[in-house]
Amino acid sequence: MITKFTEKLKKATNSDLYQISLKSSMAKSGEVFIFEKGSLSDLFEDTKAEKLRKSFLKNKINVKQITNIPTLPKFSDNDEFVNKVMTFRYIQKDIFSIENEILIFDETIAIYNKDELLIIEDKKFANNQKQLFMSIWDQGQSPSLEFEYKPNHSYYKNLNYFIDDLQIIVWPDADAKKSYKGFSQKKLGDYIKNIISTDKYYDNSAYIIVFIWSLDGDKMLDVWKFNSNYVDDRSGPLGDIRVYREGKLCNDLELASGSTLIVLGYEEKLRRQSKDLKGYLNGPVPNLPLEIMNGKDYFSK
Repeated sequence: MITKFTEKLKKATNSDLYQISLKSSMAKSGEVFIFEKGSLSDLFEDTKAEKLRKSFLKNKINVKQITNIPTLPKFSDNDEFVNKVMTFRYIQKDIFSIENEILIFDETIAIYNKDELLIIEDKKFANNQKQLFMSIWDQGQSPSLEFEYKPNHSYYKNLNYFIDDLQIIVWPDADAKKSYKGFSQKKLGDYIKNIISTDKYYDNSAYIIVFIWSLDGDKMLDVWKFNSNYVDDRSGPLGDIRVYREGKLCNDLELASGSTLIVLGYEEKLRRQSKDLKGYLNGPVPNLPLEIMNGKDYFSK
């Protein structure tokens, strides 16, 4: 029996657990991955837990957390920490069951519970664990939250408008409220449809995805048209974009929204999973991650 290289979780003090958590809050890479079973407050008294959260925030560490808990309770009064540091995914236990918490950062893997701790320092193994984490992350869903989550960039639930059989999917950005103030659902639809219907550029569109946002108080539109691809249907439809400022074509702005590209990626994933275009357009909306989706109706007060 080989025992030379065998290591097990060992008895650890509260101070040991605190020190490894503090070290992660100063990760050189600026990112930390956690398979979470509880919260910091389950390991330390509230004052210590909040001190750690302030350290994560001060050092601008991004924390990805995977949990088996489908509904997360409120765990901190530091709203800035929650919104600027944390992102969450829920994964079912039959996909990956979290028995002990696992903390991964830089070249370190820490496996622990309230009483025990095992620390492994190895660059290759840490990289392997990060790859495993992201593979599981991609299978996860946004959990329900018992607290308000306001990341820096959020979209409202999408809206749908039609010009005859042409479907227009509209994603309102959070800051669109500034420039589209006073718009009703009908007025917004008429505004968008007028731009599209009066431009022959959109005549051969199979469907259109629009993002509404604000720039210096002006009404902005990113209008993506998607056409049937007769060259290589395996790659999906052909896409192109035009940007409008106050209803006029804008040629002095480049597309620069990573969140927009994430939304388009989720839309395309649904399209590929659907039997055909009709199934996609009539099917469910994308389940966007919490960090870019606020889950609210744009026209609700």
